[in-house]
Amino acid sequence: MASIFLSFVGSQDPTSVNTNEEGSIVSLTRELKKQQYSIRRFLLLYTEDLTDKAEETKFWLESELKISPDIIEILPVSPEFTQDPVNVLLATQEAHKALNKAKAYMSDQDRLEFNGSSGTPVMKTAWSILQAAGYAPHSSVWQVRNPKQMQDGQARVFQTNLDTVKNEFDFKVVKQQIADYNYSGALVTLADSNLSTGLIVALLQYGKYRLAFDFDKAYNALRQFANDVDSQFLSEIGNLRQKNPWALLKELYFKILINQKNQNFAEFLVDVFRFQEALLKYLVEAKLNFEIPETYGETGMWWNKLKTFDNGSAYRAVENYRFPNGGGKIANLQGFPNRPVMLAILENYQEFAQLLTLVYDLNKYCEDRNRIVHRLEGISELPEADKIVKSIKEILRQKNSFSAKNSFDSLNEVILSRLEQCIRLG
Repeated sequence: MASIFLSFVGSQDPTSVNTNEEGSIVSLTRELKKQQYSIRRFLLLYTEDLTDKAEETKFWLESELKISPDIIEILPVSPEFTQDPVNVLLATQEAHKALNKAKAYMSDQDRLEFNGSSGTPVMKTAWSILQAAGYAPHSSVWQVRNPKQMQDGQARVFQTNLDTVKNEFDFKVVKQQIADYNYSGALVTLADSNLSTGLIVALLQYGKYRLAFDFDKAYNALRQFANDVDSQFLSEIGNLRQKNPWALLKELYFKILINQKNQNFAEFLVDVFRFQEALLKYLVEAKLNFEIPETYGETGMWWNKLKTFDNGSAYRAVENYRFPNGGGKIANLQGFPNRPVMLAILENYQEFAQLLTLVYDLNKYCEDRNRIVHRLEGISELPEADKIVKSIKEILRQKNSFSAKNSFDSLNEVILSRLEQCIRLG
């Protein structure tokens, strides 16, 4: 690990005419060398009126501290800032340009060392502004005291990082992103923060992949931290990876709750449709004891099996099925078994009567989903959302799969707890 040293050049560099002591650039460099910092590059910014001071500082570093001239750059600031050296916006812009230049010399493990004691007050402040704004997550802002004003017990060189302030800003943003189940956004925010740990990143990746129904990646994200997390998370993902039908239906329910909370009602209805189709498919397959085909080439065999199941009773139920409100029959008895086909089969058996009452409560909203998808319509309000959720709850409750608490809410609580721990530890 190495450091990039950035500083404005002030009127007291390289030595102070007031104290006859070395100025802050030289003093800080001595301290960093004393602490065995490896400095890869010096970037020293100067206004036109301090050109001589910049050159003298470079020479002093070379001659007195044996710094290689090849790693010291003196950089003139813009003419606008030279003319207005108390302009905080211009100072921050110049500091930012130097920061971007410094990044070209850095590896992922390197740090930035900002000298906050040279130049005008706005020059000194610019480094702290960049740090607090998140432009330099791996950085330190150093202060050098006037030796004539030091008190007993005070170090001449010390750090005044604004990491605590930045951490609070980042935590506020990430907390809202997590409340919105925006795990991808939280990962981006944490990438440039001091709050990121391997476990927190793993939990966020777990949430991101699980919400996307990529259960293998969710499992892999958390696997190395198996001993550090609630076994519930790995147990649930295990059931989902094994495609346990009621675990998958419950997962859809969690996703429906999230879309309701975020008022994403178009996606809400899409997931309600997915829930109903997945439920019907599972119930039909469990009843028939053979699977619904995945490809069109398998449909003929499926219909032949249906014709012989239960002495043809299920097939006749499909033949005689009538769409609600005076609709006609099912037209294609050789195609993919769609929702009407599955409903017709289940209606033929009394054991599903209570469950189908709830399924039909969802049916209207599945038709709404078709309208939205096929007509490219949107939906900003859905007053019936609570009623839909209630019906899904009851379906899951009948099969002993209802969970009073959304597993993603439990995940969010763990992530926030870990983040708060990082804040406390500083």
